[in-house]
Amino acid sequence: MRRLTAPLLIAIGLLLVVIANTFYTVSQTQQAIVLRFGDAQYIVNQPGGTAGPGLYMKVPLIDAVEQFDKRTLGFTLSERRVTASDQQNLLVDAFVRWRIQDPLRFYQAARTEDGGQLRLEALAEAALRRALGNATQNEIITSQRAALMREVEADLNREAATELGVQIVDVRIRQADLPRETAERVYQRMRTEREQVAAEIRAKGEEQALRVRADADRQVVVERAKAEEDARRIRGEGDARRAKIFADSYGRNPEFAAFYRSMQAYERAIPAGTPIIAPADSDFFRYMRNRDGR
Repeated sequence: MRRLTAPLLIAIGLLLVVIANTFYTVSQTQQAIVLRFGDAQYIVNQPGGTAGPGLYMKVPLIDAVEQFDKRTLGFTLSERRVTASDQQNLLVDAFVRWRIQDPLRFYQAARTEDGGQLRLEALAEAALRRALGNATQNEIITSQRAALMREVEADLNREAATELGVQIVDVRIRQADLPRETAERVYQRMRTEREQVAAEIRAKGEEQALRVRADADRQVVVERAKAEEDARRIRGEGDARRAKIFADSYGRNPEFAAFYRSMQAYERAIPAGTPIIAPADSDFFRYMRNRDGR
């Protein structure tokens, strides 16, 4: 009985090995290439193909199965030093999203997904350098980044499809920074430019202030001259009216006019407390002798 059990177990084991090497499964997220002595026989679950996911059979111990991911994959390009068209250096890192479109070509070119990613990293870096090398630093950092990314994606798609059977889904620059030594130089230049702009603005402000002050001073002089002219005119009119009033008054009573003039002369010529010695018959003091002045 024991002699019969050992061969049976060996046979069962061999049968299980044959079954295990005959059947294989392909999931929804995978695509497979069946190889016979290294030559591709057919592809399972390829995008656009007829054979979908499921359980399949192959020739045991002769056929081999290589499976690749059908989903979108990605990797990040770490910092790369790129020289722009204006000879400015930038540190650029980007990410790339890709999927295997032609598994047979991918297998022939890269064998594995890791090998394919290494090839894609080299192609992506070359495409980045070509696109960014034709743009200036300002275009890369600000205005033209989206257009440059479309250019990189189209360029990388052409090479990746031809060499690896890969479709590039997306390429994006995560950041584009200046190297430390360049950044300090650029910041110093920006600071100098801002200081020049500030000095120009201050100079224009001082010029406008001087112009405003000069205009205000001119207006003050003009207004003061007008006021003085009006004052002189009003005083002249008042003096004329006063003279007219005096003249009319003097014409009506000449004796009073002479008396009033003498009183004014006394007041202006002789301050209070001033001793005076004058002859008694002086005409200047005639109203001191007689109220009629005779």
